[in-house]
Amino acid sequence: MFSLGFVFILAIGLVHGDVCSYVLTRNCGQVATQTICGTNGQTYNNNCFLARAYCSDNTIHKAHEGPCATPTTTPSPVHGSQVALDIFCLDLIYIKCPAGGSQICGSDGTFYDNICEFDKARCFHRDLQDNGTNCS
Repeated sequence: MFSLGFVFILAIGLVHGDVCSYVLTRNCGQVATQTICGTNGQTYNNNCFLARAYCSDNTIHKAHEGPCATPTTTPSPVHGSQVALDIFCLDLIYIKCPAGGSQICGSDGTFYDNICEFDKARCFHRDLQDNGTNCS
């Protein structure tokens, strides 16, 4: 398992949307088993393994929970980038963001103190976008 300090360093160094560089460092064997079917027909042991597969091939998404032999219960696949963001957010929510850095204006009209705080908010509001410093 990674220390929170290591996760923090990764979190503040990531560019918006680039969670794959973090996900690819995760030891997915330490994540609880919950079988997931990928749109490539392969069954993965958990969301972490599916996220890593997506990060290696962005055409792989989550078809449904459970092994691929079961019928699909999800009306449409869950995009692999959302699964990768889930893995990133599971660790990010436990980090205390440092003070300072450049303020970021979210598409919700809120100023966030820095990239870390913005990414935390994005974990709970997936449609949140970076508007730079333009919060009018």
